[in-house]
Amino acid sequence: MKLSSREYKLTLHAREFAGDEAACHSKAADFWTDTVNRLGDAGIAASGKLDLSEPDKQRNVFFLDTQDKALYERSDLVFRLRRPVASKGDWDATLKFRHGDRLLAGGQAFLLREGHGRGKFEEDVKAVPRSGLPGFWALFSRSVEAGFGPRKELLTVGDCLAPFEKLDGGSLPPLKEKVQTVSGLKVTEHVFEDGWLGLSKKVEAECALILWWKEEEALAPIAAEFSFRFPLDDGEADAKVVRNAWTAMSVLSGSPFVDPKGRTKTALVYGAD
Repeated sequence: MKLSSREYKLTLHAREFAGDEAACHSKAADFWTDTVNRLGDAGIAASGKLDLSEPDKQRNVFFLDTQDKALYERSDLVFRLRRPVASKGDWDATLKFRHGDRLLAGGQAFLLREGHGRGKFEEDVKAVPRSGLPGFWALFSRSVEAGFGPRKELLTVGDCLAPFEKLDGGSLPPLKEKVQTVSGLKVTEHVFEDGWLGLSKKVEAECALILWWKEEEALAPIAAEFSFRFPLDDGEADAKVVRNAWTAMSVLSGSPFVDPKGRTKTALVYGAD
């Protein structure tokens, strides 16, 4: 399966965005100004602004797994539920296989039992701390989405995986095994969008600032992440686009907003390093 996109991610200091709504939005604007200036000095144009205007980008999020996190630990699967904060309707569920092996991730064949589309196959590039220049590593993910009605009880592994077929049954925990909210963590997520990086005359990368709060704790975010993503034609990108993306990642790694030792959102949920 060919890669559809590449996304670069940087973990930020969540405390930089603490405070009420006005303070948070002001800090988001400060972050974007700093980003635009740093990239401009490196010859990469940034346009637009990071905005939180779409109601469906303000969401409730949680993850389900067994008590010993068998889906994540043994099957490399993440099962996430998400819906807009203002909604009382269906939950959007994402089943994602994540791995550092591109061929292993690309070879996953699971899909919806009913519906169309084969899901997405994407690459995430993340910064990792090391001495000297910034270091980066990649994860590959195969994901498929399904919907669950608001009254649907998801009590077991089988309940969660029911919409999907062609899963690797050999690695799965028993379908009757009970599931629970991972780490007891339920999150309010805000996604600031509409910023763009010009990586070439033809390719623009879409930017996002993602903030997480524990539900009912609206003043102190627990996670902050900046990302930029561009589509891949035929699973590849030309050398100029990739080099400019690499430059952007390297330049932004020096921002005071960036936390070089911060944990990703997934690591935060699952308690991983």
